Amino acid sequence: MSHQALHPEPGRTRRVELILHQLDDLPTLNAIAVRLLELTTDDTAEASEIVELISSDPTLSSRVLRLCRCNERGRAADVQTVERAVLLLGFDAVRSAVLSVQVFSAFQNLKSPAGEVRSERPAFEPELFWQHSVAVATACEMIVRKSSLRHQINASEAFIAGLLHDLGQIVLHVLMPNSFDRVCELAEAHGISVDAACTQLIGIDTHTAGKRLAEHWSLPAQLGDTMWLHGQPFVSLPDLPYRTLIGVVGLADAVVRRQHIVPLGHRPRNENIHEMCAQLGVDEAILDEIMGVLHEEISRRAEGFGLDMERGSELLLRSISRANEVLGRINATLQVRANASRRLTKTLDAIADFHAAAAPGGTVVNVLGRVVRSAADTIGGTFFATLYQSRTNEPWQCFRFSDDGRLLNSAMIPSPAGALPESGTISEMQLSAEIMGMLPELQERVGEVVDMGSLRLLPLECGWGVNAVLLHNAQVGVHEGREQIQALSRTWGAAVAAAAQHEDAEELTEQLAKSNRDLMEAQNSLAQSQTLASLGEIAAGAAHEMNNPLTVISGRSQLLVNRLLDPDLRSMAEQVVQNAHRLSDIITALRMFAEPSQPTRRQINMGDLVMRVVQDVRPGNIRKVDVHTVLASDVPPVFIDPEQIACALGELVRNAIESEGSSHIEVRVQIDPFDNRLKLRVTDNGSGLSPTVLAHAFDPFFSAKPAGRQPGLGLAQARRIVEAHGGQITLENRQGGGAAATIWLPDWAEPDEDGSLAEVA
Repeated sequence: MSHQALHPEPGRTRRVELILHQLDDLPTLNAIAVRLLELTTDDTAEASEIVELISSDPTLSSRVLRLCRCNERGRAADVQTVERAVLLLGFDAVRSAVLSVQVFSAFQNLKSPAGEVRSERPAFEPELFWQHSVAVATACEMIVRKSSLRHQINASEAFIAGLLHDLGQIVLHVLMPNSFDRVCELAEAHGISVDAACTQLIGIDTHTAGKRLAEHWSLPAQLGDTMWLHGQPFVSLPDLPYRTLIGVVGLADAVVRRQHIVPLGHRPRNENIHEMCAQLGVDEAILDEIMGVLHEEISRRAEGFGLDMERGSELLLRSISRANEVLGRINATLQVRANASRRLTKTLDAIADFHAAAAPGGTVVNVLGRVVRSAADTIGGTFFATLYQSRTNEPWQCFRFSDDGRLLNSAMIPSPAGALPESGTISEMQLSAEIMGMLPELQERVGEVVDMGSLRLLPLECGWGVNAVLLHNAQVGVHEGREQIQALSRTWGAAVAAAAQHEDAEELTEQLAKSNRDLMEAQNSLAQSQTLASLGEIAAGAAHEMNNPLTVISGRSQLLVNRLLDPDLRSMAEQVVQNAHRLSDIITALRMFAEPSQPTRRQINMGDLVMRVVQDVRPGNIRKVDVHTVLASDVPPVFIDPEQIACALGELVRNAIESEGSSHIEVRVQIDPFDNRLKLRVTDNGSGLSPTVLAHAFDPFFSAKPAGRQPGLGLAQARRIVEAHGGQITLENRQGGGAAATIWLPDWAEPDEDGSLAEVA
């Protein structure tokens, strides 16, 4: 239950109190009617008292005589006196007639206590209301007389109960005629009960108003409760002595409604007549008999009461006309619902087709293309484009599509500053301001293709900070299928948001993979640094410990060379000297590798350095190798350590010359146009590098040459030199054959006076 239901609006509660107060100001029943009710319920009452009471009112006397003459027995007896009429009709019939006349008279020419004047075209017609009341009263009496209920219920009491059951409606009509007209129109238009419409518009239902009137008139309890409880399911009625009477009134009301003898807003309520008859013990055949004569009987009763109502045939025609009106409204409602159902079916089919065409892992652009295809199939149009913003405050992307979803072109449109809030998705209210800011950009991109005045904008409800808008020129009415269009836009928007999330997830996955690779490289570098540090300590210790023995060995072997006369012994001594020197060089190189000296930079000409390196490492007459140097024209003087870079570059050239099958070497120096790094590239046409060499070429003491020919420290030392300059060195196999080794130096330019590196144009 809502908070509003628990605590009604103060204004509505006050209005109900005023209505009930005005109801208490209505006139009471005529004193004659009140006394007549007392006498006819008193078993000791005499007929003479009733005759005397009626005769005291000339108008009432004439009404009773008129009623008697309308009766078949009264016409035959030619009744002329009230006494004769009472004896002929009986106490019950007289009571019914007098009360009916008094009730009709009580509401004749009655004005609203608040002075409210009815409109010129009122919806509620009192004549039709009384016609309905007399019809229900007549049906109640006939049901009782023709069924076994006659042993439980007085037929005259049933007539009075049926006549008064809906008095709450005429009360509200009198108190507030214009409001009650709106109630009847609302009930008729939406097919709801008058009570539901009353509660919605006025705040009080007709049953409550009827019960309050019964208390005001001091009517018997069975009449007041009938006015309050009729229309409720029989099984839900409280266990009252007159519970069956209330059920009979509900059955009679349902029968009369099905005959369309009703005022505006009182259409049939689809009650289960069969079940109602079974609960009351009434044979349904009796209802068929009653409906056959009901219209004529209503006319006869109305004539006896002196009411100006339509005759039997006129009433029947009016009922048929009323039934046709109701049928027409029902058909119109069904047509509206059928159209809505067709739109809903089309929408559901479009949503199903949209999802069926989905491809797993589709990009945002692919999903937007599917949105356009779906829109073209459902709302039509010849022009389609989308605006997409992956995150708030980022530039918009404009994609133009063909009607089959093919991307035609795209462009970036800056997001107008302050056009959207920092969080939340785009809404219709925000859309106008945002699009107004982008109109010049849109005009430039699509103005030649479509008339901007024909464009319509459909926000796609994405969520998650994603904004998307569909631009189209389909002529869809503002309120035409609004709910269906909204359902489609939400479906499309959800798919766009899902694709955006998928792209973000892929981007995060790539970033995570890169971070993992960087972490692995950092771990490898750390391990290598730790290894080099340990190696440096070993090398320093080894050099210190081995230096003295090597000096002794070298010195003594040189003395032996000078003193030995035997050629063979002298040759052996010379070999000792050579290998002692070689071992000393290895220790020196190992020491330099473990503890590289810091670069001493100065400005040099790269052409001179390259030529010097090539001359130093060019082979003699071992085999013919062509070494070609290429220096780009835009390479200015560089700021490096020439000895260290010459050592590193010389190692690369030496490896290229010694590569198996190598006959042509190229040494190229240039500035990389993409990132402005100095690039020293050495290529050969040899047999290339094996996977093992590529994996371990920079490891200390690794060599692919036969044992004893190279110590395996050249490339490792070259990398240490390049890294000390802030650069890197790479090895790769060329696609056409051979290998390529490249030195990349980002910090090669001489710093300006402020310490920043000079830029080269």
